[in-house]
Amino acid sequence: MERRGFTLVELLIVLAVGSILLAIAVPGYGFLTSTSRLAAVTNDLVTVLHLARSEAIKRGTRVTVCKTGNPGAATPACDVAAEWHEGWLVFVDAGTPGVIDASDALLRVQVGSHADVTITANHHISRFISYLPDGRSRGVAGLGNGTFEVCVSGSRRDIVINNAGRPRLESGSC
Repeated sequence: MERRGFTLVELLIVLAVGSILLAIAVPGYGFLTSTSRLAAVTNDLVTVLHLARSEAIKRGTRVTVCKTGNPGAATPACDVAAEWHEGWLVFVDAGTPGVIDASDALLRVQVGSHADVTITANHHISRFISYLPDGRSRGVAGLGNGTFEVCVSGSRRDIVINNAGRPRLESGSC
């Protein structure tokens, strides 16, 4: 008579080998998720910058991207005290630059990023970045260039905006 199945010793060996392989694989998965999160947030911000630039050219008016602390509000507003990773707004800026007036049309609202994501901007674009009808960018002091630093778990991507308003990416570390 033939018996089928595993002995307890065989089962324990398989579980031990599986546990070792899992312990080796988990740290690699964490790196994969943080890299993916960095790419997603960077792509979201670059997409919004391209949207604002193309809408400014198409509409023939200023379009602004500003940071907000409460993107889910019934009437979202730009917030000087907020951080970029809390969320941002894209709007047709017919009134005061960097401020949503009653006549401004809201084009897009971006909710905040994951808790381990930080986005900082240099002084020129610390509060907002606007695009003019010719596609050039303007920041807080009227200067067009600036850099966003997106950091996730020690990895960094910079979004560098030149005077013509075109963003490009650079890699670095936080």
